[in-house]
Amino acid sequence: MSHLSAHISDSNSDDDFDEGNIEQISIPGPNASKGDFMEAVKALQLEVQRLCAENRTLKEKNKVLLAEKPKRKRRVEAPDELVAHEQTISLYARKYGMTVEMFPDNELLTKKLPDSPTPFNISHDRYKTAATQESAFLDELYSHFPERVHRAIQSVYFKDLVHKCISDARSNEIKKLRGVAGDIFDLPAKYFANPSFDRASIVEIQKMLGVSGKTQAYKIFPPLLFPGLQENMTLKTVFGNWILFAKILRASLHGVTSLHQEPCGGSKTNARKWNFQQVTPGSIAWAAVIAIFLLSPDSEFPGSGVGKSSTISYKDLFFQYKKMLIMKWDTRRIKNIMASINNHIFGAAKLSTLNPAGGEDFSDEINRAMLALDMSSDSEADEVPPASLVLPAPVSLALPEGPGLNAALVNQPAEEASESASRAAAHTNVEADEADVDEADGQIIGRGRGKAKTRGKRAVATHSNIRRGHSQKVT
Repeated sequence: MSHLSAHISDSNSDDDFDEGNIEQISIPGPNASKGDFMEAVKALQLEVQRLCAENRTLKEKNKVLLAEKPKRKRRVEAPDELVAHEQTISLYARKYGMTVEMFPDNELLTKKLPDSPTPFNISHDRYKTAATQESAFLDELYSHFPERVHRAIQSVYFKDLVHKCISDARSNEIKKLRGVAGDIFDLPAKYFANPSFDRASIVEIQKMLGVSGKTQAYKIFPPLLFPGLQENMTLKTVFGNWILFAKILRASLHGVTSLHQEPCGGSKTNARKWNFQQVTPGSIAWAAVIAIFLLSPDSEFPGSGVGKSSTISYKDLFFQYKKMLIMKWDTRRIKNIMASINNHIFGAAKLSTLNPAGGEDFSDEINRAMLALDMSSDSEADEVPPASLVLPAPVSLALPEGPGLNAALVNQPAEEASESASRAAAHTNVEADEADVDEADGQIIGRGRGKAKTRGKRAVATHSNIRRGHSQKVT
């Protein structure tokens, strides 16, 4: 008989198998007879056969489950020549989402550039019709990305990569900003550290958003856009709370530590990687939308553009803010606001450079705000003072008068900008090409190819649309 027995089983057998526990087999002791050993061996062989059959059954079940499992969307296969530019596209896409277009249209990202597109930096033409908006969008898109990747723009591969990069970069920036939101808004940090914190119950936050009570109707121009949170019904001072946008952009461009100390100029900051030296209408609109989101009850930024808890249409807000800033970029008030923001982010040296389908109808408020900005642009008393200093006298190089999203001299490195200005003063022509990417360091570096001509004692700098043959003079 058996003097020692063992259970050939696994402690998790009840969880791993549905056919029952592994059979208990007695192992004969040292004094057992030959017949006992033969019986034990026979039992073990039968158990092994049963387990093999059970294993085959489980494998068949797994095959069925794998076949029925929903497949994840895989990246569209692309030719090697397009994949070779993935690093370049990714770098420019992250910059595009923060400084140009927060919610790019899916269909337009795969469209060809028209032969004669509506220039994106001429405000009077851009928003005339839906057709001119689409044309200007494409002109801005192709102007932003280097010419060598233009072929990729018409592919699904490009569209998917751009959307992924924009979403990933935005999530990363929001995560960083949550950690310093208390300093940005001068509120307790605990309100923002936990994305699910009940911000809707905080009186100070609700005051900034201009809502109260359980029924909250969010405004397109909340008080946080106005200086001192003093909402102006005429919208004459909208965007006057420029320090809020400046703090958000400073933290995103130079790192969160720059809120409390001078930027160290590290090579890994967004400002350095992107060669970004002057704010754009898109970047200001981005900062305003992010500010509203951080204060909102929403815990995650919606890919659709509409907040899950707040139902705020962040997509509509961005469109309207950018549209207003572009169309009023030439007004004295907006110029002073932009000069103040540039000074706070980049330093005093930069002061010398100066409706989607199906969206909510904000036309009355937008028109009222634009009218107010027009009226205030000629009033010295209503001007927004620059950041604690007076604007310097005009320099020899004339500044862009439009949105200036791709001003060649502004976005070049300091050494190249200085050299370009010297050549312009010497009555020479300078060619400006699209910004290039240092593939090794993943940085956007400036190369020149636009024209800068001198006329008498005044130098006129032309915008570089990056795309060859589409430079446009700005007088």
